[in-house]
Amino acid sequence: MNDHQSIEETKDSNKIKNQVISGMFWKFAERFIAQGVSFVVSVILARILMPEDYGAVAVVGIFINLANVFITSGLNVSLIQKQDADETDFSTIFWCNLLISVLLYIMLFLAAPLIASLYRIPELTIVIRVFAVSLPVSAFQAIQTAYVSKKMQFRKFFFATIIGTLISAVVGITMAYNGFGVWALVAQSLTNTVIDTIVLFFTVRWRPRFVFSKERALPLIRFGYKVMLTDMIATVLNNLVSFLMGAKYTSADLAYYTKGTQVPHLVRNNIFTTVISVLFPAMSNVSDDKEYVKKLARRAIGLLSYLIFPMMIGILAVNRTLVIALFTEKWLGMTPYIAITCAEAILSVSPTVGFQAIKSLGRSDILLKNEVITKPVYFLFVLIGMFISPLAMALGMLAASAYCCVVASAFVRKTVGYSLKEQLTDITRPLLLSGMMFVVVFLVGQIPCPAVIRLILQVLTGAACYLGLSLATKDQNYFVLKELAMKKIARR
Repeated sequence: MNDHQSIEETKDSNKIKNQVISGMFWKFAERFIAQGVSFVVSVILARILMPEDYGAVAVVGIFINLANVFITSGLNVSLIQKQDADETDFSTIFWCNLLISVLLYIMLFLAAPLIASLYRIPELTIVIRVFAVSLPVSAFQAIQTAYVSKKMQFRKFFFATIIGTLISAVVGITMAYNGFGVWALVAQSLTNTVIDTIVLFFTVRWRPRFVFSKERALPLIRFGYKVMLTDMIATVLNNLVSFLMGAKYTSADLAYYTKGTQVPHLVRNNIFTTVISVLFPAMSNVSDDKEYVKKLARRAIGLLSYLIFPMMIGILAVNRTLVIALFTEKWLGMTPYIAITCAEAILSVSPTVGFQAIKSLGRSDILLKNEVITKPVYFLFVLIGMFISPLAMALGMLAASAYCCVVASAFVRKTVGYSLKEQLTDITRPLLLSGMMFVVVFLVGQIPCPAVIRLILQVLTGAACYLGLSLATKDQNYFVLKELAMKKIARR
């Protein structure tokens, strides 16, 4: 009996491992291609449009992001976390989500003139009212996403995202070339959301039913509202710099900050989204085995550090050259914000994975407690910076992130049993390898040649250097990723 049980446990473990590997492959492919295309489009648009256009859309984005927390965080996460969620659960949460999205749209519609007046941009009224149409669509997509994540069918995301990204890219660039200004950015975003949802509608089996169960809704809401409040606090404070900077300083200042955070966030968020979207369902499926959850967390932190650290440190090394080569000199004001965001991304690796482990164990109360403890400090640092300069606000955000990292590690140690020493051990080697790579890339950047050529030389040298160091030190993360790639190629 024990041997049979051991065999079954091994099969389950291998099944989860294969699901994680397969899901991670499709999620990474989706994010890499989609965001790669989006980045190219953003470069083209940045060369056509002015910083002020981006500043206006950044203001609208603040309020859309806040509204989306109610729709895409909390309730749909509770569906993933619940191990035996069925069609009644999914339909119940869908109707809750749809109602919330409609109420949020009405609120933004009525508040639009006040927001436009606050930021001294009259055209924001109509822009907000049009942009907010995406909220009910996002409500539907959030449940589709929860269903796909629950079933770990990440291949479906790949096709939906790629199609939506390509069509929206054509729309955005065409409108920008034809002088539509800010509306090119609005149309691109809306088109992307709508097309993603339509493709998922035809590829995902789930459909909302006209059923609602109060008994099913209450426990899901009890878990979900804590996650939602946690994400709401984080989103408010993540957008706090943009909110205050846009109100106190110019839309161009806001554009430099927003655009400066875009490049590091493009890299960090895509990798984070890939790993976390697969990791959380996998952890939730084994949430009754705390040791295995910790094991998954350690693997994820090792892989994330191996991927994120060299990219962020590499961006630091090519910062000025990157801006001149891609965005032109009119965007040089974004360079200090790129550097600050890269440092923040490095600090965020361990807490991000650790909190996914905590969330998978059903301890959403810990996430909320962490926000209550850390975010007042974040708010204080940013507020002090506001009275100095836009750059001081960003530096205040970085200092607060360092504090949040320390507090988060304590919660992870207490809840998951993942000690600070273990966390530091798992990130040390990638950090050292990335530091050595930085020196080489920085020296290559001193070669006198056109910015585009210099950027290409730095990127190629950095990649070769990091891979060479990985091989020389026999880095485990390198071989894990290599094995993943070879398995996928072999299946082809």
